[in-house]
Amino acid sequence: MPQDIEVVELAIDLRHERGTKIEMSGGTPFYTFIYFNCPIVLLDQYGYREWPAGVNILYAPDDPRYLRAESSDLLNTWFHAAGPGVVPCLEAYGIPLNTVLDLGELPFLKTTLEEIRRERVLKALHWEDAVSDLVRRFYRKLGDLIRDTENAASPAQLKSERLLRDIRMRVHSNLAYRWTLQEMANLGDLHPAWFGIAYKKQFGLTPIDDLLEARMKHAEALLRHLPMTVTHIASDCGFPSVEHFTRLFRKRMGCTPGDVRRQARLSLGING
Repeated sequence: MPQDIEVVELAIDLRHERGTKIEMSGGTPFYTFIYFNCPIVLLDQYGYREWPAGVNILYAPDDPRYLRAESSDLLNTWFHAAGPGVVPCLEAYGIPLNTVLDLGELPFLKTTLEEIRRERVLKALHWEDAVSDLVRRFYRKLGDLIRDTENAASPAQLKSERLLRDIRMRVHSNLAYRWTLQEMANLGDLHPAWFGIAYKKQFGLTPIDDLLEARMKHAEALLRHLPMTVTHIASDCGFPSVEHFTRLFRKRMGCTPGDVRRQARLSLGING
């Protein structure tokens, strides 16, 4: 039977103000995975370096930890893991410790942590096993992505992909702003027509459709987990009005914002 893995704590899209610095010379008792949606100065086994948005690092318990947000707000997603199953899992999937990895967006990170958060809240039968399985699945997907990146294309292609990922991160980190295609392309000094074609080739959606998809997912998470009004959520996600937001949400998600909120409350045993 697989050994246990426990998630001690987690945070999704946690934001701190620009200039935030975190330094722990002695590490922590946990294995800590952190993903950054912002440019960040990090210390790893190779020293200090400033990285663009979209990098991650996995610290072992005794690794010193240093991070500093110099050029923007600190926006990161992370979790602490512990238990006898962590080390065998990391070794099996070839995941390096105390090493910054420039892998771009991790589409499976937030969905996995949302599932883990739900298991920890509901505490249904065998929920600890479910959390262990979810963490193992995350590490397996991360290991697969590391191998895929190592077998990637030419340096020129990697540079282009890195630029598009960076633009995407910068746009998606400010969902409240009403972006145009031209403004997105300007972030990389690119021609909008070329940018639109390259973006769809890389991500499978046009820049505007991808932005709308990100807004919908963010709105759904807010509806499920925060006591914000629908009006506030619509504004926070860049929609000009509640009516516009509700219409698009129903069309894209197949239900209304109110339906999502009621379902979330029922799942937690809250009536009314």
